[in-house]
Amino acid sequence: MGTRGEARMKEIADAATQVVAERGYYGMTIQEVADRVGITQAGLLKYVKNKNGLLTLVLQRYDDTNEADRGYIGSRLALTDEQREQSPLLMPEYYRQIAQYNLKRPQLTQLYLVLRAEAIDPSHPAHEYFAQRGNRMRAMISHYPWKLPPEYDTPHKIGMLSMCIGSAMEGLQMRWLGEPSIDYLASWAEYEDILFPLPHWEGYR
Repeated sequence: MGTRGEARMKEIADAATQVVAERGYYGMTIQEVADRVGITQAGLLKYVKNKNGLLTLVLQRYDDTNEADRGYIGSRLALTDEQREQSPLLMPEYYRQIAQYNLKRPQLTQLYLVLRAEAIDPSHPAHEYFAQRGNRMRAMISHYPWKLPPEYDTPHKIGMLSMCIGSAMEGLQMRWLGEPSIDYLASWAEYEDILFPLPHWEGYR
């Protein structure tokens, strides 16, 4: 696909993301996405075969923009063991960066939450994606060389800790997007004091 085709695919992904974040997959129509891009429905279908193709494009866009994993975790894993002693992989710091990143992309955060809720339905085309995503993420996270309090001494315990933190974050995101009075980062800072209380987490956050 040439530069022009890639640019058009980005326009389609952007438009589909907007529509799904606003109305969900079930509320999205190919015609509305085409209208927002400024092309015909037939023109859009030259790039994606059907509505499920739009959903796949949207999910790929969400995964490809996960800067927290590539940035924070990637930079720490690139260090030597000696360097990582000075700049350890800290789970509270990782989720803090996710919170900062999500603040900058509320539309993608809303997209994720809307699709995740819809996909509880086993017949939803994204059901399997979300069913597998959590297991896949926990499996990866549980094997990273985190610096954690000593009681988190097995992959299972580390995975459960990550699931607990992620569940708290998703709940806060839902409230933040629905309640304009909530300060997302300030609230997450208070969450941290509950999830990672001092002095027990001193040196680990």
